[in-house]
Parts: sequence; C-alpha cells; structure tokens
Amino acid sequence: MTELALALVFASAFAHATWNYLAKSSRDTFAFTWAFTAVASLLYLPFAIVAAVSQALPAGALAFVVVTVGLHLVYFRLLTDGYAKTDLSIFYPVARGTGILLIPIGAVLILREHISVAGGLSIAVIILGVLAVHARGAGWSAVRGLVRSVQEPGSRLAVLTGVIIASYSLWDKNALAHLSPVVLDAGIFVGQAVINAPIVLHWRRPALLREIRERPIAILAAGILSPLAYLLVLTALTFSQVAYIAPTREIGIVIGAVLGARSLKEPYPANRMVGSALIVLGIFGLALSP
Repeated sequence: MTELALALVFASAFAHATWNYLAKSSRDTFAFTWAFTAVASLLYLPFAIVAAVSQALPAGALAFVVVTVGLHLVYFRLLTDGYAKTDLSIFYPVARGTGILLIPIGAVLILREHISVAGGLSIAVIILGVLAVHARGAGWSAVRGLVRSVQEPGSRLAVLTGVIIASYSLWDKNALAHLSPVVLDAGIFVGQAVINAPIVLHWRRPALLREIRERPIAILAAGILSPLAYLLVLTALTFSQVAYIAPTREIGIVIGAVLGARSLKEPYPANRMVGSALIVLGIFGLALSP
C-alpha cells in the first residue's frame, strides 16, 4: 500500500467520521441526510459531467451506477434508522467492523486479490480493536456488555449496514474499471437525492425545513464531506487493493469514538480509546504490508 493511498484514505476517514457525527447530531437523520445529498449533487454533478464527457463512457456504464445507487440507498436508510436507535460510538464501529470482516474475504474470492500474512494479521488486530471499542466496562462485564450490544436493534442494523458496506466496496472496485471515481461518486448522490425527494418533500417536509433552518452550516459541511470521503477512497482504489484500502479507512472509528465520547457524551470512553489504539496499530501494519 503506497504512501499516497494511505494519505487519501486517512483524509477520507476524517471526512467520513465528521459527516457521520453531523448526521447523528441532527434531530431528524433522514431529513438531514437527504438535505446534504441534495447539496452534494449540486456541488459535484458539474465535475462528473466534465469527467463523463472527457472519458467517453462505455455502453454498460449506467448499469454500474444503478447498482451502486441501489446499494447506497439501502446503506443510508440503515444508517439513519441505526442512528435513531443507538449511539454513534456503537453503530459506527460495528458497521465499519463488519465490513472489515467481509471485504477481504470477498476481495480474495471475487476479485482474486492476494492478502499477505502481515496484511491478514494487521486486519485481525483492527478487528480486535473494533470489538474493544464496542465492549462495555472491563473484564467479564466487557464481554457481557459486548453480547448485550450485539443483541440490541441498533447493533443488528449496524451489522446489516456492514454487509452493505462490503457489497458496495467490492462492486465499486469492479466498476472503477469502467468509470472514473468522480462519475461514480456523483452518481451515488444524485441518484439518492432524486429517488428520496418525493418521500422527504411530501412526508418529511416539516423536519426538512427545521433542519435547514437550524443547521444550514452542518448540511453544507456534510454535503461537501460525504462525497469527498468516498471520492478519496475510490481514487485510492484505482491503484491499490480493496482488501487493504477498506480496512485502513477504519481509522475513522478512532475519530468517531472521540466525537461520540467527547462531543455527544457517550459512555465507556476507556474502551473506545483502547480499541482505537489497536485499530491504529493494525492500520500501520497494513500500511507496511506488501
């Protein structure tokens, strides 16, 4: 994994954790999410049009965009429902951690990528860190807390979200052989904004207007950061393996844990910090892996 890929993924992780924090902080996550996807569409669509014209898209390009839009629609719906049921520092690590478990397996089986022994051990350390972040307290109480957390509705939604994360990561890696990252990224947000518009504008309009009135800066920030976060990852995927890029991106778990513990006053900060240290250790192991 090159230094450039590592820098792109680190920047992506910061942007991703930040927009998730902004979404979790909203009063109506679904309305807030639609608002920032609409902003993202307006901001990034012109760049996508220029890229599409210059690239001369192949005949099957639309199919790649349609599938990834569908996967991201499910992802954002699970995310908004999950944040309504559990903490940022619970949902975020479990969702991202499930993806870590599934993406390398899929990368080997579907994309025929190779994971070195050092890479595999580093991924295992990251997974251990994710579990520590998700635990509650110390000793057996932490284990019992982990079991209880897994049984909660928010955690189940987080696991399902992780499955979708793994699915779109693998699909989009394949799509990049036919599309530029800018076109694929913009297509995701434009598709979501258009498809969800009738729902939000008809049934959630009061909530949407409240979010716009109370948090316009947060909506604008998320509208910039969310597509930027994924664009950086897609760019890194064009010259690096998804089996390494996807786990390394989970440095965002550290940022999410800090934001949840400090800004949202969520419990068990010690567990979050220990887990975060393990995640960072695993990430540096990945960065040094062949």
